[in-house]
Amino acid sequence: MIAKPCTLLLLLFFIMPAIPAWAQIEKITFDLNKDKPEKFQNKVLRSEKTGEKKFTVPRRFVQNTVSHYNYYFNASNKINSVIERARIAQQDDYTKLLPYYSYSLDNTASQKSELDSVILKATAGILLHDLRSNWVDNFYMLIGKAYYLRKDYDSAYMTFQFINFNLRPRDKKNPDGTIVVGSNENKESNALTVANKENRKFIDKVFTKPPSRNDALLWQVRTLTQMGHYAEASGLINTLENDPNFPARLQNELDDAKGFWFFQQHIYDSAITYMELSLPATLDLQDQARREFLLGQLYEQKESMDTASYYYSLSIRHTTNPLMDIYANLNKAKLLRSDDPEAIKNSVAHLLQMARKDKYHDYRDVIYFAAGELALDIPDTTSALNFYGKSTKYNSNNVILKNKAFLKMADISYDQRNYLNAYNYYDSLQAGDSTITEMKRITEKKNALAFIVKDINIINREDSLQEIAAMPAADREAFLKKLSRKLRKERGLDSGDESYTGNSFDVFGKNESMDIFAGNNTKGDWYFYNNSLKSKGYSEFVREWGKRQNQDNWRRMTGSTATGSTGGRQLPPIDDLKTTSDPMAPPSGDKATPTPDINQPLQEDVSVDGLRANLPLTQPLLDSSNTKIANAIFESGKHYQNLLEDYKAAIESYESSLKRFPDSLYGGELYMNLSYCYKQLGNLAMADHYKNLLTTKFVQSQFADYLLHPEKFADKSKDTAVAHRYDDIYLKFIEGKFAEALNDKKSADSIYGSSYWNPQLLYIESVYYIKQRQDSLATTVLKQIISKYSNSPMKEKAENLVTVLSRRDSIENYLTNLKVERIKEDSQIVVFDNPRIYGNITPIPKRNDSNLLPKKITTVDVPEISADKKLPAPLKNKNFVFDPYSAQNVVMVMTKVDPVYSGEARNAFNRYNKTKFYNQKIDIKNDTLDADHSLLIFSEFVSAEAALKYMDQLKHDAPGEISWLPASKYVFYIISNDNLAVLKENKKLESYIELLKEKYPDKF
Repeated sequence: MIAKPCTLLLLLFFIMPAIPAWAQIEKITFDLNKDKPEKFQNKVLRSEKTGEKKFTVPRRFVQNTVSHYNYYFNASNKINSVIERARIAQQDDYTKLLPYYSYSLDNTASQKSELDSVILKATAGILLHDLRSNWVDNFYMLIGKAYYLRKDYDSAYMTFQFINFNLRPRDKKNPDGTIVVGSNENKESNALTVANKENRKFIDKVFTKPPSRNDALLWQVRTLTQMGHYAEASGLINTLENDPNFPARLQNELDDAKGFWFFQQHIYDSAITYMELSLPATLDLQDQARREFLLGQLYEQKESMDTASYYYSLSIRHTTNPLMDIYANLNKAKLLRSDDPEAIKNSVAHLLQMARKDKYHDYRDVIYFAAGELALDIPDTTSALNFYGKSTKYNSNNVILKNKAFLKMADISYDQRNYLNAYNYYDSLQAGDSTITEMKRITEKKNALAFIVKDINIINREDSLQEIAAMPAADREAFLKKLSRKLRKERGLDSGDESYTGNSFDVFGKNESMDIFAGNNTKGDWYFYNNSLKSKGYSEFVREWGKRQNQDNWRRMTGSTATGSTGGRQLPPIDDLKTTSDPMAPPSGDKATPTPDINQPLQEDVSVDGLRANLPLTQPLLDSSNTKIANAIFESGKHYQNLLEDYKAAIESYESSLKRFPDSLYGGELYMNLSYCYKQLGNLAMADHYKNLLTTKFVQSQFADYLLHPEKFADKSKDTAVAHRYDDIYLKFIEGKFAEALNDKKSADSIYGSSYWNPQLLYIESVYYIKQRQDSLATTVLKQIISKYSNSPMKEKAENLVTVLSRRDSIENYLTNLKVERIKEDSQIVVFDNPRIYGNITPIPKRNDSNLLPKKITTVDVPEISADKKLPAPLKNKNFVFDPYSAQNVVMVMTKVDPVYSGEARNAFNRYNKTKFYNQKIDIKNDTLDADHSLLIFSEFVSAEAALKYMDQLKHDAPGEISWLPASKYVFYIISNDNLAVLKENKKLESYIELLKEKYPDKF
């Protein structure tokens, strides 16, 4: 029993001398007494005794063993535990690009006490042992990692730098360490080296860890990258890449550091290359699966779909995270959306198969939502609605995902004009979800839908009641009895008590709750065993709170659920809604009619007599019911028209009103609205038909006057806040913020309709669509200009654009096949002699003295200067020289105007020059001054006088030629080519304008 330990000890005794001490520190001194407690001031630490005795084999064995297992082992495990807990706490959002590492430094830094314990234990391992042990550099490495994980980057960098400089290899011939770190140590290759050689023997690999200095260099790179010091990190990376001593064991870690360096700077193409090489350096198989998922995302972003699909497949194969598995399948399926709908259906089937497995039971909400997303790509909106509905059904606590599903269902229903469902889905959104960025727009849309829902409920309810009333008496009574029993059973009432009325609840006291347990003294009369008491308790609850349904927002949903219907029809509230909105325009945001309450009060009296009392069995009651239906149909048409701008639905409602109630024309308003809606849809024949009916039958009405003379009714007091909102949208288009402008316009239009539009806004919107090659949208917008703004100068421009767009393909094909030999710009000679611009100008003599003193010139009387007379000196300031007798350009400086519109301005002025200056060659080109200022350069004029005359004419005509561009966005100047070159270099536009003002105070 004793022989084996003795043999092992003897073996270690002989082996230990062969193990070198890689991390010995020979010249480091510490002021260890400085921070010692008083009672330990005279205590000598083991590290302070370093060098007093020889480092014999037994001493080395003891020091290495104790350092390793008593200190390093425990501290290293703590570091690993901190990282593992941070990985568990990491909540990745697989719908966005994942972070590079699988744990966040915020999560590691939150475990500060554990990391402080690592630093304390590693420090103790250094101070309490001989500094010649093999573990000193490893202890310092743990300290550096702990500082890094605490996000103390400066301390981490200093620690890694300490390892780099003080724990470098020692020259046996020169133990004092005169070798400079990063020296030309490799005489053979003459290469720069900073790394340690690691020619370690087998025994070294078994009993010691590699020298930590090489690892510290990599962690230095990682720390510098995290600090944002990319240049320093790049220098160290390049050095290590070319270092002949850099060990092969760390090559994958170096690739990982390079990948992280590129990733942090969003240089994803290069990051991909090194991330692939660093896959063997991942922490475990799950970390590898996560990295593969990230690679799939990056390749998808790069539009390398096949490679992205490959990495998603690897992630699916390796991951143990069900959520990652789901999103990898989803992303992989989405890659096929533009190619093969059948493949998408197979992916949906695969997701549904996953939903049936116990492994994914807790993730069914995510799976069904993903299936809904794929169904929309087919597109299959019916299946998508089904999947989104199941997602909300199985969603227990993920508010964000549930809101996304409800919002998807609401938008689909809205697009399908199923406004009842759309309202209910919008109403089901839960507040407090910061991920919904358009909550204001959604709320406004929901409030608008409330009016529609109110009208639909009235129509459905009255139609249902009339249908029941129209039954034969015997069938009607049988139906009412059956319905009464059903409703009484649902409310827990005695189905045989036919005399029940709503007033029977008074036995409980009108404002007092009944003690449902009182008087239950006899055996067997406990509340839950007494059917009578249970039914009364249920009735009391229903009377106070309504019937509770197992669904979101159950009170609102109950309000629109049938309490007496045939064929599944809904019985909506009986209350009517009176609105007085403008038939031609929706109410403004601040002045809108209050949102109606669509909740339906419960039918309290569910006896046969109580249900019969609601039926229109007499002619007066039938007339009253028809009046409600007629008003609701007409009001719904107005709400479709004004609130939703769904002109097709509005026409259906108006024509339904004409069909069912032909005598209800509302003083001609119905004809006016029909004419307006048909005109909006481009059906001018039907628009004229109803216009003629209006002017024939109601010629004296205000509605005929409105249709014939709309300018008399122009809104003089439009909401200035709303108008300012559309002005902001207009400027966003001009400045190139297209996505934001389109979203804002869509949101504003959903509230205010088209009453705040102007032809300039529509024109620039159409230009954007043309540039995006969305010709159908552009044509629709241009036709709105033609129909709505017939007196605007924009109408002619819109008509021309519509004509050109209709022949776009043939024009482009012609120009593509046309072979034109262009004259080089350097060889172009432009001569301006149009007397309409320049008048009779005497030829300008050449300047023959370039050293004339500056002299202020206030006039440009060119004809008075003879050919043999010297010209006055040019005007100067510290940046520019202005010579009125040199050739000049006219320049249009535009502030924050997108290239789309600066290019359109160039086209407009080219057309303008061909019309007004058809016999002159005026070259116009676009240029850029800085990020905010673009230039339109009209060149080139023989003198400042000629340029000024053209500029004055241009300024006068510009508002008509580029009426869609606000005057505040551009200004005209004159400038020579030399000054233009200087201006583009120094960007000092104000300095040049000051010089112009000095020369021409009345012009600029």
